[in-house]
Amino acid sequence: MLLPTNDLEKALHKAAADNTQAPAFYEELMDAKIFILGSPEEEDTGKFTLEEEQGLIIQHWEREEDKSPVVPFFTSLQMLQQAIDTDEPYLEMPTSALFQITMGAPLVLNPNSEFGMEFEPEDIAVLLDTDLMTNSEHELDEDTEVLLGHSQDVPEEFTAELSRFFAKHKGVEAAYLGTIQIPAEDDVEHLMVGIQGKGDFDKIIETAIQKISILETKLPYETVDFYVVDYDDPDISEFMIENITPFYIKGSRTVH
Repeated sequence: MLLPTNDLEKALHKAAADNTQAPAFYEELMDAKIFILGSPEEEDTGKFTLEEEQGLIIQHWEREEDKSPVVPFFTSLQMLQQAIDTDEPYLEMPTSALFQITMGAPLVLNPNSEFGMEFEPEDIAVLLDTDLMTNSEHELDEDTEVLLGHSQDVPEEFTAELSRFFAKHKGVEAAYLGTIQIPAEDDVEHLMVGIQGKGDFDKIIETAIQKISILETKLPYETVDFYVVDYDDPDISEFMIENITPFYIKGSRTVH
């Protein structure tokens, strides 16, 4: 295993060992410069500065499972050189610049390595909008008044995206949609996603937030709250289980 050569790789190693370090890694990633396989459209050699209107030829690879195109990028020159068999032209650029010029394409960080990571277009859209990355935990006091209800007018695209995501995690057994309002804090209903199952849901919820952030503009709710059913709050759990039909059930393809 190659040792980390820069702050970005140190942050990546920490995130791989501890999921709670993932936000720090994403922050470091968006501030860093990365390496890609590619060259300017007009032939150039050695070091150069890319002009604003100068085109790039960026190398695409194929995913093994379905042969679909994916753009590889690397945390260091060391990681790039490890991934290729022959000398190839490469470029160094800010991560944000790469994400912007490849918008809509899937990317893979450090392919063929122990510390690889795939980025789907929706993941990249979230990272480019730092406001969507904010996430906070909230604990309810026993005496806090909480109003629970049924959700309305939630686009099927929203539940379908979450269902596809939950299907990849064996620990998620069911998921519910409801609403929650805490009058002491504000007079606005929040959309509430309840997750039922086994295991540690912190990372699942964190990634789920990234998956749906790009769809938030299509929701009739300004805020989406996540709750772990049978864990976060017994009253909320009881309401969801007894009054709401799950939109996702493990092993089911039906979206409600």
